[in-house]
Amino acid sequence: MTSRTDALLTRVDTWANAGPVRAVAVKVGVTIVGPLLIVAGVAMLVLPGPGLVVIGLGLALLAAEYAWARHVLGLMGRGLGKARQLAFPTDGSPTRKVTGLLATGGVLVATTALTGAVTALVGSQTLL
Repeated sequence: MTSRTDALLTRVDTWANAGPVRAVAVKVGVTIVGPLLIVAGVAMLVLPGPGLVVIGLGLALLAAEYAWARHVLGLMGRGLGKARQLAFPTDGSPTRKVTGLLATGGVLVATTALTGAVTALVGSQTLL
């Protein structure tokens, strides 16, 4: 983590642990809201909404209290960094850069079309 991230986490941790009641309230809040955000994000993967962003927010919230969530968030960050390097190589040829850009655009168009199709299918179903 960067020094800015460490400083922010230290300030949040200091505020959260300012008193015993606040510490318990923050821990309970994080423990309840974090998984709810993750579940909502998973649902948004097939429903309209920013699923990956919400999953990331849920993990970030859990990372404020739990070391395992920090570890998972770090693994996700490294994985996304590798995916970004594959899609948008900094040292690749112009052809490879354009191919990565077109492939990324194709994935975005395909997932948007799939989300629209699922939404239309669900919307066309009648409730009895």
